[in-house]
Amino acid sequence: MNSDDLQSLLLTNNTKEAPDWNHIKGVYNAKPINLVNGQPVYLFDMILDLSFNPIEDNIFISQRVPAAYIPMHTHQYIEFIYVYQGECTVVLQSDEIKLTEGGVIIIDKHTPHTVKETSDSDIIIEMKLKHDYLSSGFISRFTNKSIISQFLIDSLVDSRRANNYLYFPVNARSKVHAIMEQVMCEYFERDFFSKDMINGYLFILFTELIRQSNSTASTREKDLTQKDAIVLDFLKYIEDHYKECSLTDIADHYKYHPNYISAVLKKATGKSFKDLLQIQRLNKAALYLSNSDLPIPDIADEVGYSSVSFFYKKFNDIFHQTPKEYRETQSMHSPAN
Repeated sequence: MNSDDLQSLLLTNNTKEAPDWNHIKGVYNAKPINLVNGQPVYLFDMILDLSFNPIEDNIFISQRVPAAYIPMHTHQYIEFIYVYQGECTVVLQSDEIKLTEGGVIIIDKHTPHTVKETSDSDIIIEMKLKHDYLSSGFISRFTNKSIISQFLIDSLVDSRRANNYLYFPVNARSKVHAIMEQVMCEYFERDFFSKDMINGYLFILFTELIRQSNSTASTREKDLTQKDAIVLDFLKYIEDHYKECSLTDIADHYKYHPNYISAVLKKATGKSFKDLLQIQRLNKAALYLSNSDLPIPDIADEVGYSSVSFFYKKFNDIFHQTPKEYRETQSMHSPAN
């Protein structure tokens, strides 16, 4: 299936009959569990296909049929809503968010929500995820070890924890659209390795959302983005100059007082400048240990440590292994083995 075939399929799906909520409620015994703004909230953990059959997949992609009505509800999986074409309005407990073409919202588990009726020209894709693809633990396993990527991931995870959703007003022509097309092509026309391909594209998708979040994710305070930009500048300087970097160097470069830089980093990351510098150096050392045969003393020197014993101590503090043990462990997990 290519992008033209996908578009044709989605346009055809948009002409199908909308599900009857009263029928679904009766068959699957959906009952209200509380009220939000005077409206009943249903606990509804069934995932249904377009024929209203229950689905047990860990990843399920469906298309919202125009004029479909599902009341405010909650469930035990994460919901990813993407506007392929047109627009839609998502209603949450204290927010109404209008998504335009290309926009994405990720709604956390147990979060009451619904989507207002859409028109015949709107194509809304809903993806149900039983596993958390947007967590610090999941993404960190794959990203290059970096204090910047970890900061962006942690910021996004904290935002989701506070609001129970993440909104990305992504441009319709962004990379997200192309990635979503690939995900849907694999999903709607299964082939060899489609499951693995979907998992791979989902990782790329969520990584791209994290990368874009610094400039596009909605925030309630405009100055929050500005503060994050300053933090990223400081972290970028540490990443680029980790071998020989001091607080005074950053202060001279950005024309701020060292105490200000120290305070900003501590507030944003929970770590001191020295801690961040150590983490970046040790992350680089870990990459050398995984991808080269350089002797450990040479690696220590390469990442900025003049004392090998001090390097061993700090490495063990972060990775809970000696550099030698870490290299052996990575070698065991290498594809060549």
